[in-house]
Amino acid sequence: MSFLSKLLLKKREQVKDAYVTIIGPPKAGKTTLVRYLETGKPVEEELSTTLGIEVRKTGVQIDQWRLRAIDTGGQKIYQQTFWELAVQQADVVIFLIDATIKPDTNPELYELTKEQFSYALDIIPEDVPLLVLINKQDLKEKNPMNVDEALQILDFGSIPNRSMAFYPCSAKYGTGVEEAINWIVTQLDSQKR
Repeated sequence: MSFLSKLLLKKREQVKDAYVTIIGPPKAGKTTLVRYLETGKPVEEELSTTLGIEVRKTGVQIDQWRLRAIDTGGQKIYQQTFWELAVQQADVVIFLIDATIKPDTNPELYELTKEQFSYALDIIPEDVPLLVLINKQDLKEKNPMNVDEALQILDFGSIPNRSMAFYPCSAKYGTGVEEAINWIVTQLDSQKR
């Protein structure tokens, strides 16, 4: 085996796979986030709703990590059926919420978001980092929640002791996504795999 072949093989061995499970209510932007991560470009087209669970074949490489997304449907039927399965595979979980959903604008989806977050806390092991993305910050005309409002309004204040972070973002345009992914990589690095 040549020196170059050995060097390339060694470099390939340094890449570590990590599964990132993305959960949250319907139409929060989970698939849009996955598409943005895969392409690095704004997502202009309307994407179809994920039905069930989809393990993405291509990974996104950040530093020595290849992040593989597990995209889940947000409908309540999929919450009970697939979320726990997807979370069991996860090295990190992203819970994505629609920052424009408020009690006075869409009470049903607002309550579903609160319910699903509570359910997520129950099924995600405490040693799995949890990243909450407060999406759709680009919809300024809808006055999206900021992080403090999400913590207060959605009662995220009573969170058990775990590695967790909250970031505002626009999955459609990628605003805030880089910072969030950097947090994920830092968490993976600290797990000393």
